[in-house]
Amino acid sequence: MDGQSEILTELPVGYRFLPTDEELVTHYLMNKVLYKPLPAHVAQDINASQFYSKPPNNIVTFSSGEREWYFFIYLDADFLGENKAIRNVGDGIGFWKSSGQEKPICNSDGNVFALRFHFTYFSGTLSNAKKTHWKMDEYRLPTQCDTDHNFKVIEIV
Repeated sequence: MDGQSEILTELPVGYRFLPTDEELVTHYLMNKVLYKPLPAHVAQDINASQFYSKPPNNIVTFSSGEREWYFFIYLDADFLGENKAIRNVGDGIGFWKSSGQEKPICNSDGNVFALRFHFTYFSGTLSNAKKTHWKMDEYRLPTQCDTDHNFKVIEIV
């Protein structure tokens, strides 16, 4: 059984995982960073080098019929501290380009507890790019919340 199918067998029939930004960060990303149990296994673990070595259609699993996929990205040595607006994929096969600045995510008290960056995937090189339908939201904790194991959570649509 592939990873995505295993994830979905843990959820009730007809259940769709549609968390709000606050739920995704609070119940999943923060728990992952702090090594606490997750409410459900809905995101695959992958390191940044592996994630950015392939175009999105080679990362996600279509067999589940889902239209959104979630990943916990381990920031390996090649990607620590990087918040680039353009993230190259493979050897010039494409790139993720941000569509603006990082946006703060506030809790119900109005305090910033996470940041979100929105990306669109383009195939080809910067000089010969073709926009695709792939979108990605990257959620991360503010720097002061980082631990010795730095993670981000990625949603691909």
